[in-house]
Amino acid sequence: MSTYRMPQAASSGNRPWDRWLARVSAPFLDHQLATGYPEGASRVRAFRAQQISSRAGRRELAQCWAHVLDQSGRPAEPRTTRAPLCRDRVTAAEDDVRDMVAVLAGPLPISARGAAMASALLTDGTGPLYNRHCPRGLGAAVRDATSQMTDPFAGSVSGAPDREGAGYYR
Repeated sequence: MSTYRMPQAASSGNRPWDRWLARVSAPFLDHQLATGYPEGASRVRAFRAQQISSRAGRRELAQCWAHVLDQSGRPAEPRTTRAPLCRDRVTAAEDDVRDMVAVLAGPLPISARGAAMASALLTDGTGPLYNRHCPRGLGAAVRDATSQMTDPFAGSVSGAPDREGAGYYR
C-alpha cells in the first residue's frame, strides 16, 4: 500500500537559512518581485513574497510610509547619513501615499508584487522618493503600487517579468 504525499506549501518548507536569506536580500528580492519575477521560481523569493504580503509585513510597510509622511512635514536634519527625502514630491503625492497606507492597513489581501513595489520605493535611493532627477513621479509610482496591490493582474502577462522601459517598475 502506498500513500500519496500532498505537496508542501512554501511556508511549511522554509528553513531558518531561507528566512535569514530573505531578510538580508530583501531589497534585491523586492526589486525582483516588483518587476514581475514569479514568486514561486525561488524558495527564498516565495518566502519573501509571503513575508511582505503577510499581516505583519503590511503593517510594517504602512508604518514606514506613515513615517515618510511624518518626516516630510519636518525640517531636514542637518547632518545625517541617510539619503534626504524629496519633501516636495512627498507633499505632492500625500493623498496617493495615504491611499496606499489605507490599502496596506486594510483587511483585504494584497498581491506580493504591489507590496514589493511599495517596499522597493522605500529602499531605492535612485527612485522618486530620494532622487530629484528620477523621471518618474512619486505619485505615479505610488498609484502603480496601490493598483498592483488591489489588482494583481494589472501589470504584466501571466508570470512574465514586466521589463518594458516605460518607467519606474512598469
